[in-house]
Amino acid sequence: MPGVRLNFNKDSVGMSFGVPGARYTINSKGRRTVSTGIPGTGLYNVETLSSGRRTTRQQANASSEQSESGPYEPPANLRPHLFSKKAEREFYAFLRDIFKYDEQDTPDQAIEKATALQAKFPALKYSLDLIKFLYAVKGSSTADSVSYQWGTELWANRTAVFNDKYVRKYFSGITPQVSITTGIATSSIYNDQTLGHIYVELLQQMNKSAEAFAILELMEPNQLIAISIADLELQEKKYEDAIETTEDIENEDDATAMLLILRGIAFREQGMNDASLECLKRALAKKDRSEGLLHRALFERAETYVRLKKKAMAIKDLEKILVDNSDYPAVEEKLAKLKA
Repeated sequence: MPGVRLNFNKDSVGMSFGVPGARYTINSKGRRTVSTGIPGTGLYNVETLSSGRRTTRQQANASSEQSESGPYEPPANLRPHLFSKKAEREFYAFLRDIFKYDEQDTPDQAIEKATALQAKFPALKYSLDLIKFLYAVKGSSTADSVSYQWGTELWANRTAVFNDKYVRKYFSGITPQVSITTGIATSSIYNDQTLGHIYVELLQQMNKSAEAFAILELMEPNQLIAISIADLELQEKKYEDAIETTEDIENEDDATAMLLILRGIAFREQGMNDASLECLKRALAKKDRSEGLLHRALFERAETYVRLKKKAMAIKDLEKILVDNSDYPAVEEKLAKLKA
C-alpha cells in the first residue's frame, strides 16, 4: 500500500507508515517510533514512543523488558502472490527466516543460507549478493578480500543490481544501519547510496582510502558524504583538507554538529588547540543532539584538554561520558592514565 513499508531490521521485523520526511514505525518487539527528517539528505531524528529505552540522554542506557508479540505478517504487496515463481517464494521465506524477531541469525549463518539459495536459484544472484555483502561487513568471519570482491562487483554493477525485480520489490523495506563515523549513522533504504556507504566502510577498514574517496565522489552529495570525506581526510592526516571540507558550518543538526567535531580534530592535530576547543564548544552547545554525538564531542574535547595539559578538565569530560555510557570505547583507559 502507498506509504506502508516492511522493515527487515537488525533485531526485528516491523512496519512503518507515512510520507518522506515523517514516518511512524512499530516492530515485532513492540518498539514504536516517530521519525522526521529532510527528504534526500539522509538526516533524520527519531523519537521513541515505546521501546523499553528512555528518551532522555541520562536514561538512554537503562534496560527494561521488551513487549512480546506474535508472528509478524507483512502487507500483501510485499508477499509473493499465488503465481509467483518458486525462486521468489523461497527468497521471501529466506528473508523471513534470517530476520525473524525471536532468534536472529548470525552473519555467518545468514551468508551460508544465502549462498545455498543462490546455488539453487541463479536468478536471485543480485538480491542475495547484497545480503551477503551486508552481513560480511557487519561481523562475519568472511575474509576481507572476499568481502572486497563482493563489494567491488556490486558497486560496478549497481545500476543493474538495483533494477533487479526482486531487489526493487523487497529491498525497499530493508534499512540497515551503517556507521558513517563514531557518533553518526544512517538507516536508509538499502539502495545504491546505502551500498556506497557500506562499501566505503569496508574500504576504510582495509585502509584503501584512495578507493573510498573515489566511491564517495560518485555518490549523491549530501552532509553524510561530507562527513565521510572529512573522516577519511583525518584518517589520512590531510588536516588542511579536512578544515576546508568543514568550512562555514553552523550547529543546526546532528550532521553539522559532527562536521564541527571533525573540524575541531583537524585543528587540534595541527597544533591549534584553541580553535579546536571553539569548534567542540559549538558542537556541544545544543544539548538536544544525539547522545552518541555529544559523547564523541566530549571525548575529543578531553583529548584537546590533554594536549593543553589541563588534566582536570579532560577527566571531567570523560566522566560525563561514563554517567551515560560506561562502555564507551577507551574512556576508562584514558581516565586511568590521566589519574595515574
